[in-house]
Amino acid sequence: MGNTLRGTQPAPKDNNDLYIQILKNTLKQSDIPDEFCSVGEYAEEAVCLERNTPSWIVYEGERGKKYNIKTHMNCREACYDVISRVAESSDAEKELKDSFNREFEKSRFNRLGYADYTKTISKTEIVPAVGTAIR
Repeated sequence: MGNTLRGTQPAPKDNNDLYIQILKNTLKQSDIPDEFCSVGEYAEEAVCLERNTPSWIVYEGERGKKYNIKTHMNCREACYDVISRVAESSDAEKELKDSFNREFEKSRFNRLGYADYTKTISKTEIVPAVGTAIR
């Protein structure tokens, strides 16, 4: 037929590295030992998170085998699964997930450049519309 005018679309920005880093930081800040979780490779007696293109797998390593394997289509859901498996209680799981989400939003906010904007506007700096008065 003919050539289309559609060019190649740029790949969407990938947050996977960011999710992994935030997961590691969240677990560390919550005093969960590094031995409890392995990212990128099998580890004995640990919850493991690996990339299995195009998906992510989470499993528990024991006696050289992978148990309780669960496949996730995105990294964030896989990180939630890791958190669920290492948390000692449902309250601890909720707290870890909330911390993970706060860190992600903070990081996203900083990457967008809003972190450098610190000026605040007071009521006296707002210019009133014509015919209105500030009370």
